[in-house]
Amino acid sequence: MGVNAQTTVPTFVANQVLTADQQNQSARTGVPVFATTVERDAAFGGAGEKTLAEGQLCYLESTNVVQYYDGAAWATVGPSGSGLTFLSTTSFATATSVSLPTNTFTSTYTNYRVLLTLTAVTTAGNITGRFRTAGTDNTTSRYFQMSVGLLQNGTANNQADSGTTSFTLGTNNTDSIYSIVLDFFQPAPSSIRKTISGSLVMLNVAGAIGRAINGLHDNSGTPFVADSFSFISSAASSMTGTVQAYGYSLS
Repeated sequence: MGVNAQTTVPTFVANQVLTADQQNQSARTGVPVFATTVERDAAFGGAGEKTLAEGQLCYLESTNVVQYYDGAAWATVGPSGSGLTFLSTTSFATATSVSLPTNTFTSTYTNYRVLLTLTAVTTAGNITGRFRTAGTDNTTSRYFQMSVGLLQNGTANNQADSGTTSFTLGTNNTDSIYSIVLDFFQPAPSSIRKTISGSLVMLNVAGAIGRAINGLHDNSGTPFVADSFSFISSAASSMTGTVQAYGYSLS
């Protein structure tokens, strides 16, 4: 956290003795500064803290934005200028799995875009994906996938799954040409089925492959809130690269 970051927005009472740090913190910034939405949400309404109310402002270090509370939810007021707001970058090396930060998917945005790029893979292996909640992957057998693809010679390279425990995104080899972009539609609300759509370019033993990815997690039987997503390589293979997450602006 930066020097201005706070973890609480206190409310003082009559005759309370204020410390120099408390007064300095209030004087340094007119808007409370939080590292992430987690610290922001925990800073209001507790013992000795201000009650969250309409008109409250804050600044988030994680996304470099100013937000306001409209009485029901937080909304972003800046900076803007594009339809996407940067949320996070996660770099990983020789890992068998990588996950977006917890609470990447929240009520702040409705839909999200995620980019995964691999720069090295130890051995050829499948790369799959799962929705994630509070640090745990969702492994229920309710993942469905309808993905159409082509080899560079025009041969079909499709992927169809029904009731599996993860999305099968693609099989990579050590040439490590692997770039994927996925749009996530309403992942956070518990009552809505989770859907993804995107595209993949990769190189495996069969050659260069392009694929349009479409998937659905049918959570009607067991509603859940998804706050993250994991990319998983087969146990015999590790991967190196980056994954970035963006939120689609609501206006």
